[in-house]
Order: sequence, then C-alpha cells, then structure tokens
Amino acid sequence: MKARKQLKREGGGGKWIPPTVWIFRLAIGALFIMSGLVKAIDIWGVVFKFGDYFTVWDISVPNSLSVLGAMALSSAEFVLGAMVAFGCFRRTAVWGLLAMMAVMLPLTFYVWLEDPVSDCGCFGDFMVIGNGATFAKNVLITAVLLFLARYNRRVKCLYHPYSQWLCGVACFVFITFVELYGYNVQPMVDFRSFPVGSKLAERGGPGEDDAEFEFIYEKGGVQRRYTADSLPDSTWTFVDREIIGGVSADNGQEMTDLSVMDADGEDVTEDVISGEGLELIVVVPEPERADLYYTSFINELFEMVAGFDGSLVELTDIPLDSIKGWQDFSMAEFPIYRAEGTVLKELSRGVVSLVLLEDGVVRWKRNMGSIDVERLVRSENPRQALLDLAPAGSDLLRWSVVWLTIALLVLLVADKFFCVIFISKKGGEAENKYVNLQKQSCDQASSNGLSSSCEVKQADGKDKDAGGRAD
Repeated sequence: MKARKQLKREGGGGKWIPPTVWIFRLAIGALFIMSGLVKAIDIWGVVFKFGDYFTVWDISVPNSLSVLGAMALSSAEFVLGAMVAFGCFRRTAVWGLLAMMAVMLPLTFYVWLEDPVSDCGCFGDFMVIGNGATFAKNVLITAVLLFLARYNRRVKCLYHPYSQWLCGVACFVFITFVELYGYNVQPMVDFRSFPVGSKLAERGGPGEDDAEFEFIYEKGGVQRRYTADSLPDSTWTFVDREIIGGVSADNGQEMTDLSVMDADGEDVTEDVISGEGLELIVVVPEPERADLYYTSFINELFEMVAGFDGSLVELTDIPLDSIKGWQDFSMAEFPIYRAEGTVLKELSRGVVSLVLLEDGVVRWKRNMGSIDVERLVRSENPRQALLDLAPAGSDLLRWSVVWLTIALLVLLVADKFFCVIFISKKGGEAENKYVNLQKQSCDQASSNGLSSSCEVKQADGKDKDAGGRAD
C-alpha cells in the first residue's frame, strides 16, 4: 500500500504528468522570479506605486511600512518563484503563490474596471502592460497554480527535503541584498526615462514639438486644465504644465518632459541645466517626507561645487508661491526650483537624492544617505572625488547572480552526493537487519525443535546464491 502511494506521489497516474508539471514549474517560477527581481532592483518604484494606490483610496500609510511591504512582496515573489521552479517545498510554495494570487486577482480586476492607476506595477518600469492584459495574465497564472496544487507533489524535487531550506536561504539573502542596495543607493539597473549616460540637457529638445501638454491655470483659488488650443484669458494665472502624450521624433517612443520652473512661474530649464561642466542636482520629489537637516549637507556641497566652477540646484515638487518660503524655512543657500513630482521620481529614486551631470550627460545618481559628505568635502581633489562616486550597481548585480548560481550548483552537487551515500548506507543497513532477523528466526525455530525447516530455508538460500553466482 505504501509503495502504491509513493508511486502515485512520485509520478504515477499518467506519463504526461511529470513533463507537464516541470514545464509549469519552470514557467511559473521564471515569471515570479522576474517579477520579484525587477521589484527588488527598483524597490523605490514599488514604494511609489503603493503610494499611488493609497492616494486613490485616501489612505495614509507611513513610508516605513510601505518600504517593508515592498520588500516583503518582492522577496516573497522571488523566493517562492525559485522554490516552485526547483520543485522545492512542493506544497508550501504553490499554496503560498496561490495565497498571493487570492489578493492580486481581485485587485487587478478592480484596476481593470475602475482604472485608478495607469498600470498595476507588476513588473515595475521594466515592462509596462495594460490593466486588461494584467488581469488576463493573473487568471492564467491562477489556473496553472491550481493544476500544480493538484499534481505538484507527484513529481520529484530537484533538491532533497534536507537541503531545500538552504536553497531558500540563498535566494532570500540574494534578493535582500538587491533590495537594500536599491533602497539605500540607487537601483542596480535603471529602467526609467533618464538612465546614466543619457543627455539630460537635450531631453526637452528633439521631439518636443510633437509632445502634447496640458496647462494648469488658477483664478480665485480654483485651478483648471487647458490644452494649447483652448487657453484662458489674461485674468487667469499660469501655474504649471504637464505632458499628457506625444512622441519623440528621434526614437518613436513616448517622452518624459523635465520642465523646471522658478518662483515666478517662468520656464528656466535651459538656464538651470546648461549642459556645461559639472552640475549637481538635488532631487526631492516629496518634500513633506524629507528631513530638513539634509540642507546643512547640501550647503556644504554647494560651497564645494562652487570652488571648481560647478553648479548645484534643488528640484522639488512644491507650489510656486511656496518656493521662497521653503528656501527660507530650510535655510538653503542654494537655488531651489520646482519640477513635476512624477518626473522627479523618474529622474532619481529616494526621498533626497543627487544626480551629477557632466556636460549635460547623467554621470551618476545616488541616494543622499549613501554619500559621506564630510569626507567628500575634505578630500584633496573634490572634483575628482565627486566623479568617483559613481555606483557600480550593474556590476554588483552581475556578480551577485554569478555567486548565487554557483551556490545553488554546489548545493545541488552536494545534495546528490550525500543522497547516494545515504541511500547506499541505508541499503546496507537494511540488508544486515534482514540477515539478523532471519538468523534470530532460525535460532528461535531451533529452540522450538524446528531446526530442520530452518536448515531447509538456509539450504535453499545457499542454492539460490550458488545458482545466482553460476548464472
């Protein structure tokens, strides 16, 4: 009976089940691994997406909880996806993903119907898909997971149970490192509109005539939006403009417009981002979350940059009439301008971050907390020290993947090696146990006067052994 149950569990019930299960394991596993990895790389993007949902639902959530939730989500997707792909924790991993889909499926259905956000953020900025396609994808994923919940335990694992937890720990350590680096420094890979090496000074140039803008005007405390063909009369005051569509003539892709405004509402983008020399941009997309203490460090950087004819400005998302008050309140010695918050989040990640331009080209981006300002200011060559702050995120990610792969391969080899030793040792012990039991049975039979029958059995066994050797 036990043998039948084991046969059924390890692959019985149809020859089509094992290959189908492995195909579904690899497909679902790869999907969740990719989803969890791109979220971990750009963990701030997940936090900002959470913020979009909370804003729509009118919920106030501390930023720390949003960060923990983002990390928990990406870690769960990556680790559970890896476990499914390797066949580890055959029941727990599948049911863990099904529990996740029990939340994601109705959520994406709601997003598809109500369209509260532009996209659900399943793959971050790495790959944006429509809300309808996202819901259809989740329906398909749920169906496959239900199949695995039924048949997954019938197919063997890649790793044996005693080593599966080590596989999970290795994956968890890897994804946690990627998350912490993305949160404290910058994403290891930049999927956004202003990657390192792009010409920021020319972003508003080619193709801007093809862009569609929406203009915001205010009158009597009421703000309204207008297109370029329906601007109001002079009694209305211009507040801001936002890009609502358009195509770049160079690459045929939708463009992101960085528009910088001064306190008077004038577009000073070309003056602020001149495209010459070193320019340091302080990015504060959500000033209400920023600690004003950061301005003391920025003041030191401002003096340092001015020493080698560089420039430093802050771009933040505050009302135009609040810029001067914000500058006085924060005791900032550097100029402050306004830019649209969504664009600033595209430019750089973090509550307060820095972007270095060299001749208008993005040289590097860093979170403010990852820079030792005192050491930088006191360096012998501040200009070169500033240039040397470029993070090596992509190289770190590449080597992290290599080390994770090596660790999993070594674990797999060790798993198979110890399995062979354990099975052979267990087989030898079982054979010795059988011989001892047979000997004890014969001794007991001999004491009861049944030695002849035992001798016959032993003789038969010897004849069989002799026959086996002769064959």
